[in-house]
Amino acid sequence: MYIDCHTHLDSFKENIEDAIKEINDNKILTLANSMDIESYIKNKEYSRFSEYIKPCFGIHPWRASEYKGSLEELIPYIEDSEIIGEIGLDFLWVEDKSTFEEQRKIYNFILKESIKRNKVVSLHTKDAEEEVYESLKRYNYNKVIVHWYSGDIKTLEKFIKHGCYFTISVDIGYSDRTKEILTMIPKDKLLLETDGPTALEWINGEYGYPSEIIKVYKKVATIKGYETEELINIVQNNYYNLLGR
Repeated sequence: MYIDCHTHLDSFKENIEDAIKEINDNKILTLANSMDIESYIKNKEYSRFSEYIKPCFGIHPWRASEYKGSLEELIPYIEDSEIIGEIGLDFLWVEDKSTFEEQRKIYNFILKESIKRNKVVSLHTKDAEEEVYESLKRYNYNKVIVHWYSGDIKTLEKFIKHGCYFTISVDIGYSDRTKEILTMIPKDKLLLETDGPTALEWINGEYGYPSEIIKVYKKVATIKGYETEELINIVQNNYYNLLGR
């Protein structure tokens, strides 16, 4: 079974029915990460149409400054969601530095409450890799997916030593840095993702439907010297080990 360990189904918008059909036809276990509460509610609705869609609650750093409720109001969503995502910090793509403290506030709250409940957490780390690593070190927690890592190699080595899991995304085959990162990720910590339709558009201008994950598997298998079926089994075992199953 193919597993897409990080995507955004709500980004498909008017194409969501076609996306869900591809998920069902190809039996792709899909971790549908959320941007905010509204996004999580949409992902839960999508999951009604596919046994392969797993809604994941999170407040993305891009939306952190928009959240106006109390932090305690997030707890029921954290408790409801088996996997938390996407949360984290973004000091690269967010130009308004005045939002950084709001990002930190929401990230640290959701992380702490997720750790209390032993949740798997999917992390966004752009230009904040060291700060995110320090937060995990502080809590001595590694039940995390570091999503599409693109930071410096020294901090990557720290995440690896800490025992984190990592996704390789749709830029594999296009990015020498991602290929280098792939060669460093331990076999038992490797996961794959698509990050939704606009991620591939950012890479090569093509709209990325869920079946794009099959191409990611094939490219990673070629680079690592695996048969595709072997890689499918590796990722599946890693995913269920992360969940503690």
